[in-house]
Amino acid sequence: MLFVVDRPRLLRMIAIVREDRSPRRQGVDAPFLRLAAKNGELTVASKKASATFPATVYEPSVLFIRPTLFRRLVRTFTDEKFFTFQVTRDGLLFGDVRMPFEDSDMVYYPDADQAPERWPPPPPEAEDIPQKAEPTLLPMDEDRRIP
Repeated sequence: MLFVVDRPRLLRMIAIVREDRSPRRQGVDAPFLRLAAKNGELTVASKKASATFPATVYEPSVLFIRPTLFRRLVRTFTDEKFFTFQVTRDGLLFGDVRMPFEDSDMVYYPDADQAPERWPPPPPEAEDIPQKAEPTLLPMDEDRRIP
C-alpha cells in the first residue's frame, strides 16, 4: 500500500465516519476503520458510514486500523499538508512514524478485491444441519404404546 492524501480532508472524513465518539468506545475496543486505496481514491469506512475522496494511489490495497490511535498520530503532524502512507512487511509508515504489525492493532490486505467490508469479518452463516434424533431401543409411535 502506498498513497498520498490531503491531511485536512483525511481528518474530516475520519471524523465523519468513525464510530468511537464516546469515551467508552475509544481505545482498544474501538471498531476498525477500513482504509481502501484504489483507482485514485481513498475510501475511509466504518460499519455504518463511508467517505471516498481523491488520493494519489501508487499501490492499491486495504488496511484495517483502530481509529483512536490513528487519529492521535495523524494530528501530531500539524505542519504537514499532505501525508504519504506506506505499508511494508514491517508495518505502517507515515512521516517519521513506524507502526509495526506486532504491536499495533492493524490488519492488511494487499489485494483490495479480496478484503472483507469490515474487520473482524462477520462469521459465516451456519449450515442447515438436520438435528440428530435421539437413539431409542424401540421405535415409539403415538398409536403403538405399550400398556
